[in-house]
Amino acid sequence: MFSRGLSGVFVFVFCLICGIAGGQERACFRVVFYNVENLFDTRKDSVKADGNFTPRGRLYWTKERYSRKLLHISRALIEAGGEALPSVIGLAEVENRHVLVELVGKTGLAEGDYGIVHADSPDARGIDVALLYRKADFRELRSRFFPVELEKGERTRDILYCEGVLGGSDTLHFFVCHFPSMRGGEARSEWKRIRAASVVKAKVDSIRLCRPEAKIVVMGDLNGKANTRAQQVLSKGGAEKQAIVPSRLYNTGYYLLGRSHGSYRYRGEWQTLDHLIVSGTLLDGVRGLQSSVRMEVVASDFLLEEEKGSYGKRPRPTYRGQRYVGGYSDHLPVFIELRK
Repeated sequence: MFSRGLSGVFVFVFCLICGIAGGQERACFRVVFYNVENLFDTRKDSVKADGNFTPRGRLYWTKERYSRKLLHISRALIEAGGEALPSVIGLAEVENRHVLVELVGKTGLAEGDYGIVHADSPDARGIDVALLYRKADFRELRSRFFPVELEKGERTRDILYCEGVLGGSDTLHFFVCHFPSMRGGEARSEWKRIRAASVVKAKVDSIRLCRPEAKIVVMGDLNGKANTRAQQVLSKGGAEKQAIVPSRLYNTGYYLLGRSHGSYRYRGEWQTLDHLIVSGTLLDGVRGLQSSVRMEVVASDFLLEEEKGSYGKRPRPTYRGQRYVGGYSDHLPVFIELRK
């Protein structure tokens, strides 16, 4: 697993050098993505299949369990922030705006004074993507939600897009995604993820057509490893062993392929379904904010549990099947640093 000790010390020292501790202009901004595993409130929605997440539902989703879930998610995000709260947070599997308002208003995240970008998606279960941002760090300019059409009128979760100014000077374009699952088999369902990736790629290309120097971050649970066909619609690889081309996208988690750690564990095998993909303009060292080359996974002990019947640990979820475990999520948070 990742050791957060050394990386935390590095970030803290770097931030001291940048002058954050001395009250000068902030120069380090952490961007986090987290699939929070079914952050539902306890109310029945008449137009969503959320009946299991009610006090009388099959999962016995009470106010106490919901409140604990909010506190757990906030703790994980605070941990992901390191020495300061994250500047920008992408989330997957949130039910509605109400849970987001409570997450940023009734937990330790309240100190961050976060803005919210969210809209209800066409997902049958009612799980959406969202973007949270510290108003002191990021100024939202505009946001949109792009539909992903599948077949016969079927739609999956929308793609969230938000443009804004980070750090008072750099305009960034954020995309938050939750691609279709592997239900029915990975190979048979891959076309759905390719369709979603193609929507993102088309929007990225349209931005670049007008602004070739645009700085772009695509994040999300893309439900596939970095070398799958859907992922390669967006990015052909990482940035570590090749010359940076400003017009290309690079997957900062590509190096995790084949590693014994990741953001998700299935049947004893670690893999990374959660990705942070950045444009070459955030890696070329030319001007303004630049991204870390490698995405990091937050693998703190409190987010994990021992996996029975296998060696090692796995993310500790809220539910395992229908059994209440009382953990955090079946995914781990991931992050990159953007630095001036």
